[in-house]
Amino acid sequence: MIAPPFFLLAHVFRKRLYRSSLVRLLSQRNLKKYMFGTRTSGVVFALLLLQTEKAEEVMNELLPTPNTKAWKKWKAVVLDCIRGRGDFGSPDWNDGTWSDTEKVMLIDLFQDARDAHQVFERYLAESASEQSILV
Repeated sequence: MIAPPFFLLAHVFRKRLYRSSLVRLLSQRNLKKYMFGTRTSGVVFALLLLQTEKAEEVMNELLPTPNTKAWKKWKAVVLDCIRGRGDFGSPDWNDGTWSDTEKVMLIDLFQDARDAHQVFERYLAESASEQSILV
């Protein structure tokens, strides 16, 4: 069955109206673009923004990593920090059982998490100052 031209025109018009409304809405907001050096820091920042109960599921979806002892430790410590039960500044992970390769990797990964947390803190400060201006 062929749709009458009126319905096709209405569909096209509706799509254009939606698109223009979305563009207008987004152009009114002060959007910022955040760029991260690694995927891990980007994921940590996203999880800090989301503050979701399903942080572990989201992390596993966004960071499909090998199922190694080091990655498991990193994920567990970072998830504790995101949930407010740990400190990004000095995470407790080095129990002396890591190989040199694992230590280097974990040091880099925890630095990524700290970097993301610092950007998140700046984001919160900027958001708070923008809110006070609007009030």
